[in-house]
Amino acid sequence: SKDDPKAGNTAIMRARIEGNKLIDQEKIFDGQPDSRKAYHWGCKLQFDKKGYLWFGIGDRGDRDINPQALDNHNGKIHRIHDDGRIPEDNPFVDNEKALPSIYSYGHRNPQGTTMHPETGDIWVTEHGPRGGDELNLIRPGVNYGWPVISYGINYNGTKFTDITHKEGMEQPVLQWTPSIAPCGTTFVTGDRYQGWKNNILVGSLRFKYLERVELDGNKVVDQEKLLEGIGRVRNVEMGPDGFIYVAMEKPGFIVKLLPVND
Repeated sequence: SKDDPKAGNTAIMRARIEGNKLIDQEKIFDGQPDSRKAYHWGCKLQFDKKGYLWFGIGDRGDRDINPQALDNHNGKIHRIHDDGRIPEDNPFVDNEKALPSIYSYGHRNPQGTTMHPETGDIWVTEHGPRGGDELNLIRPGVNYGWPVISYGINYNGTKFTDITHKEGMEQPVLQWTPSIAPCGTTFVTGDRYQGWKNNILVGSLRFKYLERVELDGNKVVDQEKLLEGIGRVRNVEMGPDGFIYVAMEKPGFIVKLLPVND
């Protein structure tokens, strides 16, 4: 932050790669307000089929203020153009009390963002507190409930809410209790991995595995743990060659998953 060197927030920069250099750098998004707290930043970037840029910002540690208020960027999923402009059909563009980049709100700390390869829908994985991690399908203008509703509790074992459901607040497609600390996520595309097409892969930081989530439409029908104990899975992506690549924070590896028939 210019005003407070000990404070900050999430920002997004655009640049071009020329050789081994970044040129024409420009900031296209600057999250506000700044905070001195050092956690719940977000922010996985995802382009959709129309070229819009999606990203999530965590509540920045101000649980009881930021996620349910539309006058700040924190605890929200945002959608912008790749130059920072606001899409005209964003759900809050005509609300003078809301920031126009907001697409959905009531989020704690979204760290994984991915697009369904066929429907184009945006799916997000989100850290809960102690329990209540979530997989959410993002809809325009929807309130995902944090911290009014949650399947989690405080880290010290106390409650901050007694309810998991409330009218006008969206339920997660899937919730994990105990928390797995979900991070990177992606849909499986192509036919290299038999029976996995359009499944979601989710990395677990806490339990050090990759989880495969099978969907029937928007409902979870099966879950499978893969690569148990491999390391803190920070990201998972489909490569341009059609293979799955998994990045582990510890021990600092990127691995390529080969189908057994390869």
